[in-house]
Amino acid sequence: MRCSRYPTRGMRFVSLVPMLCGLAVVAQAGLNRRFGGQWGLMSAVLLNMVVATVATFAVYLVVRTVPGLWPEAAAGQGRLSGFTPWHLLPGLCGVIIVLGMPLAMSRLGAVQSVLLLMAAQLLTSLVWDAMVEGRPVTFPRVLGSGLAFIGATIAVWKG
Repeated sequence: MRCSRYPTRGMRFVSLVPMLCGLAVVAQAGLNRRFGGQWGLMSAVLLNMVVATVATFAVYLVVRTVPGLWPEAAAGQGRLSGFTPWHLLPGLCGVIIVLGMPLAMSRLGAVQSVLLLMAAQLLTSLVWDAMVEGRPVTFPRVLGSGLAFIGATIAVWKG
């Protein structure tokens, strides 16, 4: 399947991005849980968010100074016109993930936590695609999301 936003040769890399994100969610939560056991969860989360902030500034500076590396990201840089409180939600969602996943993993385990995360992501994705992106809710998408919920429920109930 070809995405019109990206050239064909870049599709292989772009297809790996969600997989790398999935790996990062589990690794981040597991490491924060481990470090939280040593320092306390809030100290581990604080360090995590400081590192994320520094890394974000570094990426921002690279994209600003060498816009050819990532033209889509460089477009509109430096303009905050039209700012609303809604613009804060993605960062708050990140904080919820960074705080919530280590807590969930400590109580439910990694597999159950990630299955529930994945099921919630699938449901939210269906709603987002339909309401924001204008993509129809199809039977295969609903079936896949339902199977994920059933799998998560079995894992939590029988786990």
